[in-house]
Amino acid sequence: MVIVGGGASGTLLAVHLLRSARAPFRVALVERSGRPGRGLAYSTTSPCHLLNVPAARMGAFAEDPEHFLRWVRRELPAAAPGAFIARQRYGRYLEAALREARAHAAQDVHLEVVASDVAAIEETEAGTVRLALADGGRLEARAAVLALGNALPSNLRVPDGGLYASRRYHRSPWAPDALRGVAPQDDVLLIGTGLTMVDTVLSLREQGHQGPIHALSRHGLLPQLHREGAQEGATAYASPGIREALRALRHELRRERGDAAGPHPLTPRIRPVLRLVRREVRRAAEAGADWRTVVDALRPVTVPLWRRLPVGERQRFLRHLRAYWDVHRHRMAPSIGETVERLRREGQLTLHAARIQGFSLEASGVAVRLRPRGQRGEAVLHVRHVINCTGPEGAMTRGHPVLGALVETGRASPDALGLGLATDADGALLDAHGRASGRLYTLGPPRRGELWETTAVPEIRGQARALAWHLLQRLAHARAWHPPTESAGAALDG
Repeated sequence: MVIVGGGASGTLLAVHLLRSARAPFRVALVERSGRPGRGLAYSTTSPCHLLNVPAARMGAFAEDPEHFLRWVRRELPAAAPGAFIARQRYGRYLEAALREARAHAAQDVHLEVVASDVAAIEETEAGTVRLALADGGRLEARAAVLALGNALPSNLRVPDGGLYASRRYHRSPWAPDALRGVAPQDDVLLIGTGLTMVDTVLSLREQGHQGPIHALSRHGLLPQLHREGAQEGATAYASPGIREALRALRHELRRERGDAAGPHPLTPRIRPVLRLVRREVRRAAEAGADWRTVVDALRPVTVPLWRRLPVGERQRFLRHLRAYWDVHRHRMAPSIGETVERLRREGQLTLHAARIQGFSLEASGVAVRLRPRGQRGEAVLHVRHVINCTGPEGAMTRGHPVLGALVETGRASPDALGLGLATDADGALLDAHGRASGRLYTLGPPRRGELWETTAVPEIRGQARALAWHLLQRLAHARAWHPPTESAGAALDG
């Protein structure tokens, strides 16, 4: 079989396949760089870019969440369970986990790393998947998993006045040369105020930037901080508290429908869920705990709750609550939060709650037309550079040409929200008629619209384990990978 993409999703899937497969089994992992485990998130070389989850929860295996912590302690013996480790180190950990799984795989279970891109995918009448590689090679397999991760940010759909084609615009803050041309004293606008913006601020500071930095989003909200040294007993409070609250919510919903004892499945609504969360936060505070314990306790129930929400309720959440959920759910490490706050106090970093109306190039830089939140009039901000920190493209089929082509031909379909791909419970792609493919699968960010909580390692590792088991069962006793033809030209790392 073939895994397309060697970031965290693809690497974790490969690890689980290698650990569980019985011979004969061969898997090809197609990764542009030829180095699985990095992807966008962990390819950074900056020691300032930290994980936003404590080390004790970042293990590659759900049954052993401290696996990463033990690995880190080989190099950093004093690393605490709550430490926030550099992301580049986590990339090395994923590489090491893959090497170990490869070395201990059963006899005649093999992994081949293909250093290339996939240009096109087609399903054959013989029941296989044929992949055309960007370098002219081909792969053919019984199944393919699209572990494509996140797409690049999209350009704002406003008049750009030529900005997007100029050297003053930086579309991807993750590109190796993302900040090339930004002088130390330049005024810079960062579009977005989430974790991507925070990383970009740290990168600017690391290269000695001293000029004004403006960060803008519709709400102007910064990610909240992880608490350093969680309060003792907080988790014990929050977990049963949330379970009891959810049970109470189910009763409330039944009362509203007038069928308290009815067997019919409930259709939750956002407003009662929001009331529940606010009530639990108050109770947590009264018990000496913290709102973070409530948000974290929701994590195990987020996916089933999301899947039961009607599409209209999910859309209501995205319109009105997403920004607030994101800043509370995806938090900064305390040390990073201190740096950001210091830059704001010193006046170097300024937050704006506004919408961008358009751009125009000037002799000295860029004029940015803004509409501040809650105001009717416009304002103009003059900067030298604009960096897109809005995060991954919202509609993945636009950000990934391969996914776009699958949707255009009807072999895949967008989810109901247009955030990713429609899938069945196992991650198999659904075609334009809603039929599940037996040959094309995905995991991680492409399932965002249907699972919502699907972009962090604790969720991806669970998906990887479940999908590996499903694929191995489905492909049992069958050859899972055909080697590339002699003219393939793909660089194989054996």
